[in-house]
Amino acid sequence: MKYELSFIISPAIAETEHLAVNQQVLGYLKGIEAKITREPYFMGRRKLAYPIAKQKQGFYVSLEFETEDSKSLKEVDTKLKHNNSLLRYLVIRLENRSKSVDVDFSKMVERDMNKDNAKTSRKTKTTSAKPFFKKAADVRREPSKDIDKNKDKGTIKLEDIDKKLDAILEEPKLD
Repeated sequence: MKYELSFIISPAIAETEHLAVNQQVLGYLKGIEAKITREPYFMGRRKLAYPIAKQKQGFYVSLEFETEDSKSLKEVDTKLKHNNSLLRYLVIRLENRSKSVDVDFSKMVERDMNKDNAKTSRKTKTTSAKPFFKKAADVRREPSKDIDKNKDKGTIKLEDIDKKLDAILEEPKLD
């Protein structure tokens, strides 16, 4: 079966030691006789969505591999869990993935570089933002179609309702 392994190396680890950490992870996979189908791709330093172990950034690495024995993944999982150099890791089975889908990581890097350039060159702009919600005074109601139907049937006057209520209240109680 085909799998993808992504992991985040702690920024506390020196960048010169990242290759050693990567070799450790590859050693774990060689220990279960896994075949590497896509070499590790270093995505570089990225900001984390939330702090992990008091770290706000991490170095992302992704690779794909194949193995026949899926039970041996528990061994790799245990070794990855006890590796102090990794903040997080994720192993995903890729069997159901479409053959035509292929991620081009170079485009992701270009996109991130363009975002960073846009942020630095962006000037402050003032825009006239319109409120999303309208005020009650701004909302003009259209006459309901139900009201128009009642006009055809005849209108009930408030005086008629008062007379009917008085008649009901004047009836003797039978307790």
